[in-house]
Amino acid sequence: MPDFPTWNDLFRIGRDEILIRNAKVSRDAVERDGADANILVAAIAAVGDQVIGQLAAAEAALYLDSAVGVALDRLVFDRYGLVRKPAAASLGTVQFRTTAGAPTTFTIPVGVRLQTSDGIQFVTSEAVIFTAATTGPLACGVRSVLAGGSQNVKVGRITSITGTITSQPTDLVVSNPYATAGGADAETDSSLRDRARRYFTTVRRGTLGALEEAALGVAGVTKASAFEVIDSLGRPARLVQLVVADAFTEQFVSYDTVPARYPAQSQLLATTVFNALADVRPAGIFVQVYVGNVVLQSVQLALTFNAGADSNTVALNARSAIVSYVNSLPPGSPFVLANANAVLRTVNGLAPSGNTIVTPIGNVAVKPLQVIRTSLGLVVAVAAQSDQPLATGSNPDQFTLA
Repeated sequence: MPDFPTWNDLFRIGRDEILIRNAKVSRDAVERDGADANILVAAIAAVGDQVIGQLAAAEAALYLDSAVGVALDRLVFDRYGLVRKPAAASLGTVQFRTTAGAPTTFTIPVGVRLQTSDGIQFVTSEAVIFTAATTGPLACGVRSVLAGGSQNVKVGRITSITGTITSQPTDLVVSNPYATAGGADAETDSSLRDRARRYFTTVRRGTLGALEEAALGVAGVTKASAFEVIDSLGRPARLVQLVVADAFTEQFVSYDTVPARYPAQSQLLATTVFNALADVRPAGIFVQVYVGNVVLQSVQLALTFNAGADSNTVALNARSAIVSYVNSLPPGSPFVLANANAVLRTVNGLAPSGNTIVTPIGNVAVKPLQVIRTSLGLVVAVAAQSDQPLATGSNPDQFTLA
């Protein structure tokens, strides 16, 4: 597709038109800077260039791939009812302490301003009571005054109390024992376009995709994965688990230990996400929100059945039991073979042995903020007895022929 004409193209068209219509005018007279003909043609070309630029911008604003900035905001709101995620404030925890015991009990109210050595400001987000005769440390939640990714600070950076605390001892000091998290810049054009493209596939409320999309619409959330809890027969149990992560969770997930207060801090994000699901969550269905990084785990079972048992039903019960066990693991909990085998021993009609779980061949360890999850499609069952084959893999329950 040819480009829109440039100023040079328009000037050349105007020059050629003059030369064709009047043979007495030389080419040099039109192209010489400052000449009357040159100024006339250049001015007309400039007007045309402005009109074409305006038309190009208006045309670009009509399409998702080409609209940018405010034009993109208008487009996705008009067509999809979506708005750009604003910048998010950084959340964290600080500790107040004194050198000697506090002479009197005093309250640290909401809104006390704190500051880092390089000028990043925070305010307390909860009121806490500092008891007389104690030295602390007393933990208190804080949030940054400004929003954005630059407001996340490292351990020990919040050191100044710039606000006023009534009856504050002179030796009261503050510090953040853990890094703050959750600060994020306003959503980029590419991210907003990506959410808009997924809109029609997730517009139906109550689906797993719709829940994930609603969670991604919360400022600071970068990942979301929804899993349906099932009963012993593989049927929906009217409970959904939603695992979300922000940019800071992605940093912490590579650590062997996570600061003790981080789960409490991340619960603020989980609560915010839960509250954002009011118009998406199906009526009567509870959505349990975790903060973590999902690791999908496949499991293969070699099943032995008791005499007279319906092998297909028992196999489905066994697979469902494994799915329930894995999906009940909280963040940071490993997959333990002994525990999984213990779950299988509760399945009626199954004669589990030490080799029932073929894969994984051992315990599966995870980092503290990783969450192991699976589904019926990832748990495959084969029959250990050749005279009792399971249904083929062509059925929707994903059984595999031995």
